[in-house]
Amino acid sequence: MELLKNVFFWATIATATIVLEFVIFTSRRKYKRIVYFLSGISALIFFEIPRLIIPLLPQPSIGLNLKIAKILGGLIFIFGLLIIGGAFFQIMKAKKEAWKLRTSGLYGVIRHPMYLGDILWALGWSIMFNALYGLILTFLWFFLRYSLAIFEEEKLIEKYGETYKNYMQKVPKRLIPYLI
Repeated sequence: MELLKNVFFWATIATATIVLEFVIFTSRRKYKRIVYFLSGISALIFFEIPRLIIPLLPQPSIGLNLKIAKILGGLIFIFGLLIIGGAFFQIMKAKKEAWKLRTSGLYGVIRHPMYLGDILWALGWSIMFNALYGLILTFLWFFLRYSLAIFEEEKLIEKYGETYKNYMQKVPKRLIPYLI
């Protein structure tokens, strides 16, 4: 039972899951749809849930005033969820339109808004609970998401060709507007 209270146990599960997702989604092999589906479900369970748990576990504090941490962290957390929701809505609309490339809305600001939202909610959640290890691990997961975005773009160029290359020129930032 002590293992379940260990931040690094949960961090290992989350990190291993995102690496597995990275390998499957960037593989040049064409897997059956069920493999991608199960990979996506496992990412939801074994990547997202540990990141929810980690800031709740015993660990050093960031050192913020608790009230400030709750407000600042809560705002970042909600902003991240709103970005994920908006990006998901746009993706579902694309699905109805035979997977037409999204280049407006959130996708007109950055090329991978869902990844940004995913990092922001984890950042906000860690700040809300003044969780130092959670905060530090968020930077590791940012790096992994950024790496996945780079490889994902290779597949998008294969799928959409010049249309995606033009989109990359129009929207030069992958994850953070005006920065990267």
